[in-house]
Amino acid sequence: MIRLLVIAGLALTASLATFAFANGATVIHVASTFPMSMPLFSEATGRLSEEVDSLTDGEVKLVFHVPGDLAPTSDTMDRVSAGKIEAAWSTAGQFAGHDSAFELLSSIPFGPDTVEYMAWLFEGGGLTLSRDLFSSYGIYNVPCMVLPPEGAGWFSKEIRSADDLKGLKIRFFGLGGRVLARLGANVVQISPSDIVDAIKKGDIEAAEYSLPSMDLTLGLQNVAKYYYFPGWHQPSTLFELYFSDATWRALTTKQQETIETVCAAVMRDTIGRAEKMQMDALDDIKKRGIKLRRWSPDLLLTFEAAWRSVADEEMATSPRFAEIYKSYERFHTNYGFWKRFSYLH
Repeated sequence: MIRLLVIAGLALTASLATFAFANGATVIHVASTFPMSMPLFSEATGRLSEEVDSLTDGEVKLVFHVPGDLAPTSDTMDRVSAGKIEAAWSTAGQFAGHDSAFELLSSIPFGPDTVEYMAWLFEGGGLTLSRDLFSSYGIYNVPCMVLPPEGAGWFSKEIRSADDLKGLKIRFFGLGGRVLARLGANVVQISPSDIVDAIKKGDIEAAEYSLPSMDLTLGLQNVAKYYYFPGWHQPSTLFELYFSDATWRALTTKQQETIETVCAAVMRDTIGRAEKMQMDALDDIKKRGIKLRRWSPDLLLTFEAAWRSVADEEMATSPRFAEIYKSYERFHTNYGFWKRFSYLH
């Protein structure tokens, strides 16, 4: 059985800024910024813990902590950067307060699906750019999981035109939120655990979170009856382990390679598992009477035009954003030529 190593209620002490040694093992405390009880997250963190432990013969132990245990979620990545926390399980978009370029290393609106994202990341120079950016903040990143398209949000009413978005109070993450704000929506950030209550109380009218399987677990089907697709804002989403430079350098080369290898295995297996889980989740959601909707072609064109405007604005203000986005666009152009000629769809 996969073991989920979760230490709840452990106070943050100075000892967490350095390695803890127990019976000769290097124990690395990993702060999660996502609920680890969610489908896929629980399996991923459990497997990472178990296999790193096993393949290093107990020399390295990854101990995952629930959000807020070691630090406030919004401050987690900053503390890894400062060396106050050894590692984090998160996505690059959580560090976007420092540079909007980090958003592109999490997900790209109207961008790559899972296969294309991995091709750009590992073969198109994306990972080199990513590690260069993170290294400037004292962080070493290891890609560990990539997810398929998210749902595009839960709404209490149908959205038939861009006018229906004006003034709409909605929880929306990342660059997609910037797009909706540009179209007049009132975009707010709320932690996953607070989304359902916020809709119940009327603080927000709509929300996006993640994949159908995760949205179902969160309970969004209980507070909104319209569920929109496709998830144009996050066609794929990358999750990683983030180590402080000191933590990563203290590991042996073999231990570093083991963590990279286990992450690669988790990423590979998650691709198939995630796709299958969404089939089952959508079937469940339909049986609950939720109305599934696809965005109209006109609205998708409106979203895309707004995204291009946001991207142009960010490229003008962030050299790193421009560098990474242009790298992806060059890759996408060549990949698109291959895809159009070689794939049926």
